[in-house]
Amino acid sequence: MYNIAIIGAGQLGSRHLQGLAKSTKQFQIYVIDPNEKSLIVAKNRFKEVSKPTNSKVSYLKNISGVPENIDLAIIATTANVRREVVERLLEQCHLKYLILEKVVFQRSEDFNYILKLLIDNGIKSWVNCVRRTFPFYKKLKKKSWRKIIIKVEGNNWGLACNSIHMIDLLVFLTGKTDIKININKLENIIFNSKRNNFKEIKGTLKIYTNHGDTLELNDQVKYDGKHKISISNSRIKFNIFEGESLVIRDKSDNKIHEEKISVPFQSELTGRIVDQILDTGESDLTPYTECMQYHVPMLDAFNKHFSRVTGKDVEICPIT
Repeated sequence: MYNIAIIGAGQLGSRHLQGLAKSTKQFQIYVIDPNEKSLIVAKNRFKEVSKPTNSKVSYLKNISGVPENIDLAIIATTANVRREVVERLLEQCHLKYLILEKVVFQRSEDFNYILKLLIDNGIKSWVNCVRRTFPFYKKLKKKSWRKIIIKVEGNNWGLACNSIHMIDLLVFLTGKTDIKININKLENIIFNSKRNNFKEIKGTLKIYTNHGDTLELNDQVKYDGKHKISISNSRIKFNIFEGESLVIRDKSDNKIHEEKISVPFQSELTGRIVDQILDTGESDLTPYTECMQYHVPMLDAFNKHFSRVTGKDVEICPIT
């Protein structure tokens, strides 16, 4: 039986817990959250999907109740406390594998600090950018793209907190981690996030690789269509409506093909992801050392935008 820790029992943490119930393995799971209501929600959600002979779960309000040896931990807290949580966890126990939710941290310097801790303790770590695990995007990666253009269009989809997902997709498809970010077309307004005490951004964000690939992210108030991801080059274009359909337009002959794609929920993914890590020591998720290479420039760009709009020097990016 493997020891698994989930720290943070909110929306994502409780879905990770449901996903573990679908694993092929047996776990002793420790769910840690100081909020009693969050623990109750997590407990009820686990009951919805667990089997009588499935894993055992302990619900705790602090890390002190976690055993000395943990095989894998998932940190599903908000970004503002994640560094502290990782530090406390490593003070408390020996850990083999770590999955971090994103945005990983709010301060750029936290990445190297935590990286040193991971190296010193021999811990392998990944960031939960899940599109890399989807069969459709794996199939796209195998194509010969040359220069690729990705465009995301929508309204109120969380440009600040979700940009890392799309930047990661760009890096995954191109293999290029060296990016430049243009913030000139972001709106000069700071918006309140759906989560208390955090902020959001709207407008257009552009990202470029050193190979000439482009990612354009649009979160526009006036946009009234369906949320869409388009991926194209000079020969072919994919219009992706995740969870609904995939429209393929071949530019060479104007033929249009439509097929259904599957976009699994986190509760359907976590069990498979954890099984893969425990069986092989590897994961389809983004390695921490890779993700930090473009996570840090993204935070720095956002901080520059927040500083410009507020007229104050912002060093702690207020997103999660």
